[in-house]
Amino acid sequence: MDTKQEVAGRRMGPVGSDNWHAMLDGAETILREEGHAALTSRRIAEQIGVKQRLVYYYFRTMDDLIVETFRRMSARELARLSAARESAQPLREIWAVCVHTADARLVSQFMALAHRIDDLRREVVHFIDASRSIQVEAIAEAMERSGTKSRVSPAGLTLLATSVALAITRESALGITTGHHDVRTVIFALMDDLEPG
Repeated sequence: MDTKQEVAGRRMGPVGSDNWHAMLDGAETILREEGHAALTSRRIAEQIGVKQRLVYYYFRTMDDLIVETFRRMSARELARLSAARESAQPLREIWAVCVHTADARLVSQFMALAHRIDDLRREVVHFIDASRSIQVEAIAEAMERSGTKSRVSPAGLTLLATSVALAITRESALGITTGHHDVRTVIFALMDDLEPG
């Protein structure tokens, strides 16, 4: 995928190159460990050991770099969900992906940045829609196979399950566990109904 970019007559570094990925790796590390306020071209250059100007050879703006960092992370997560969807027990595997998703601190940093970066907000919406679609299909098929009826639609069950998974992930990172066991018991009982064995 090492294709040269041209932006406003300026030659850009190759997309997908080692340096390009190193910058995204650096951005992920800084967001996770220091927060979005610390994410600057100078800090990324320090993190990966290059000159600051090189960042702008690969990315027109810092916003572009942030969007690409999220896009790469979301592609990894969608690939994990798709693989889970194709497994022998898709609901259990999808639940595991949702509970053990990308670092909760990293996700919260992207959510904060999405409020000010329009392109990032669009990427976040796209990711949520795509991941939810995979989950809705898995639940709908499981309901059909098991003959299970529910007052809540597959889309509603998906929203409930992913919201619970996100809450558990975020709270666990802070050391909060109150109610987690009880909610997991309910989720697993539903999965037992929809996906016996």
